Amino acid sequence: MYDYEQVMTFDDLSAYQPVASSSTADQQPIQQAAVAVKKKKSVKSESSIELRGPMEVDGSVKSMGAVTFSGDFHVKDRIEAYGNIDINGNLTCSNKLKSMGNVRINGSAQCVDKVKIFGKLKINGTFIVNAPVEVWGALTINGYMKCQSLTAYASLTTVGDQSWYETEEGETIHGAKLIQRNTYEG
Repeated sequence: MYDYEQVMTFDDLSAYQPVASSSTADQQPIQQAAVAVKKKKSVKSESSIELRGPMEVDGSVKSMGAVTFSGDFHVKDRIEAYGNIDINGNLTCSNKLKSMGNVRINGSAQCVDKVKIFGKLKINGTFIVNAPVEVWGALTINGYMKCQSLTAYASLTTVGDQSWYETEEGETIHGAKLIQRNTYEG
């Protein structure tokens, strides 16, 4: 572990955003307190973790299992997971993103450095990468993806007429390029 990293344990409940309760039988409006942006030096776990934002991480997010991001996140170093990465909200990563499992984006994600995914990549929203993207599993885009270069070792599917992608320096697709005209439920 580096000197600047701090291991965050999940006994600290301040890492989680309080979940608003549903309205009562009298149909009173839901009261939700304003949530300040949480700041962490680094997040490291030997198992799967679920993070709730808004959160700024000055270091990296590393997990020996899966990582779920729910809410708004800004990670200033790399994101590494030996399991799946699920993004539900907005994520900005100022370094590399690496997953040994699948990556699912529901919202938007932006990465400054290289993205390497050994499983499938499913995009329901926007994914912008200022560097090369390498995907070993199937790539499904239901929205928009932009990257410097794209290498996909399996198929690439765009869903609907409003889904598309662009690369600045070219693409290498080893599988089929498909367009799915009806809605995707995956």
